[in-house]
Amino acid sequence: MKAVTILVLFASILNQETCFSQDVKMTKEVKEIIKLGKDAIIELALGIIEEKISSENFAQIKVVTDGEEIFVSLRNPIKYLPIDTSFYFDVGIQLLEKITSYSSVSNPNTFNKEKKTPFYIGTKETKTNIQFVLESINKSTEVGSVDVESFEEDMIIREHKAYYDVSVVSEFQESSYKVEKESGNVYDTEHAHLEPSPFDNKDTIVFKEIH
Repeated sequence: MKAVTILVLFASILNQETCFSQDVKMTKEVKEIIKLGKDAIIELALGIIEEKISSENFAQIKVVTDGEEIFVSLRNPIKYLPIDTSFYFDVGIQLLEKITSYSSVSNPNTFNKEKKTPFYIGTKETKTNIQFVLESINKSTEVGSVDVESFEEDMIIREHKAYYDVSVVSEFQESSYKVEKESGNVYDTEHAHLEPSPFDNKDTIVFKEIH
């Protein structure tokens, strides 16, 4: 098995414009695999990962194909890290090539990982803390509200002794702020607009999502 550690999940489609369509010409091998259904494809993808993990550990799962390869994306858009921890939250898998793509997130960023980095598994305590942070954000007038069901961005919540440090990255904006543990007050808010890539890439890959 090939293993590639990168931040972006679908390494094979980096820096290329993408769109979705139901009309994608597929190889015979891809057609046969798609007949198995989305759930079976996800289990095949999980079997490629060295560490045993469950699909239940991920909040969002997407399966797409460009006709020649099948890509499985397993994500936790909202990432919570207690003090002095490091986890894998997301993983991307190219099923036919058996390539996995993932990158760890740490608290603090300079955290020295002496042990093997595990995949994130939510606990009752972490879920409670995430809920507190989200409720604080949604009550605040300093930042925009968060709808968990439709959230497609990337949020990292790092726990500190007296506050939670939150960073949110979307396609065109990066935001950071703190949430006080006792009061839920949101402060030290900063926003930065991200410029689109200066490289004009004319390559377009068409995908079909497997439901």
